[in-house]
Amino acid sequence: MKGKPPTLRARTAARRERCHGPATLLTGDALQTLQALPAGTVDCVVTSPPYWRLRDYATGSWTGGAPDCPHPATATTERDGHRRCARCEARWSDAQVGREATLNEYTDHLRRVFAELHRVLVPAGTVWLNLGDSYAANSDGYPNSRPGQYRQPAYRPRAGLPDKNLLGLPWKVALALQADGWLIRNAIIWHKTNAAPFPVRDRLANRHETVFLLTKQEHHYLDRTPREPGTSTTDAEPLGKTAGGSGDVWSIPVTPRRRPHHPATSPLQIPLRCIQLGSPPGGLVCDPFSGTGTTGLAALSLGRAYLGIDLNPAYTELAASRLNTVSTTHSSRAGQAPAQGEAR
Repeated sequence: MKGKPPTLRARTAARRERCHGPATLLTGDALQTLQALPAGTVDCVVTSPPYWRLRDYATGSWTGGAPDCPHPATATTERDGHRRCARCEARWSDAQVGREATLNEYTDHLRRVFAELHRVLVPAGTVWLNLGDSYAANSDGYPNSRPGQYRQPAYRPRAGLPDKNLLGLPWKVALALQADGWLIRNAIIWHKTNAAPFPVRDRLANRHETVFLLTKQEHHYLDRTPREPGTSTTDAEPLGKTAGGSGDVWSIPVTPRRRPHHPATSPLQIPLRCIQLGSPPGGLVCDPFSGTGTTGLAALSLGRAYLGIDLNPAYTELAASRLNTVSTTHSSRAGQAPAQGEAR
């Protein structure tokens, strides 16, 4: 799709945040919001859904039970993998991806979201899916009263595997999507050049994640010679020569978490590279797990329109503030990526 992106006139209960320029942010459940969007609208999807069991994005609440019950962590129990309060029988309700009781439920949740992405994506569109892995641990299945990391869940369900097993989650999800009709065109290795040291003694440290390139059909959009942000089409070297963009190993540093707003901010270079490779100029880029809008920053910087969806209204508001800053300066430096500080 070239030229002016289509206007989205979806009937949706999601709350809309206004942004200057060609950006739309919606607060709501990704699946329900996508169901309200017109088919064949999106040119490119770049997204990194919440990883299973690793973060709690503060979107859940207790339903039923006694209104005055404090629901202490020590008074909760698990029945059939679902969290309930043992004191008052209230049930924990949370629509966020990543807090499912089992790996199969997590996979099925993403399959439903991606079925809607398949519908809204143009036939020649591309999807770039970043997923990380994790291990089964002997602490799984027990309340965690003192989380060791920011936004670490107070409870991590059992993985269904013996302790110390790598779950293989990225490929389990990718193969499930393949069974649903998606084509897996690439499994790109994101090599984290500055990965933080991890205190493990009986295995190697993890220093990579996977970015899958998925498509609806064999013939799809792919620009093998996109230009570096901030350069013209006449004086730039192809991305494949300057940054290894034509290969399936991308060496990109992790973004340091300098702000407490979001626990898993993606490096700007990942969506920049995906959008350059996988979307036409002027196309519409979507991230159904938008977070603080890093994909949107990349899209606007490269002259694309952006549609972001997130369940947490605080993240949507922060994303709107970041995208408005880029939009107001974009006209004076068209085509340039935001400064490194703006991407964080």
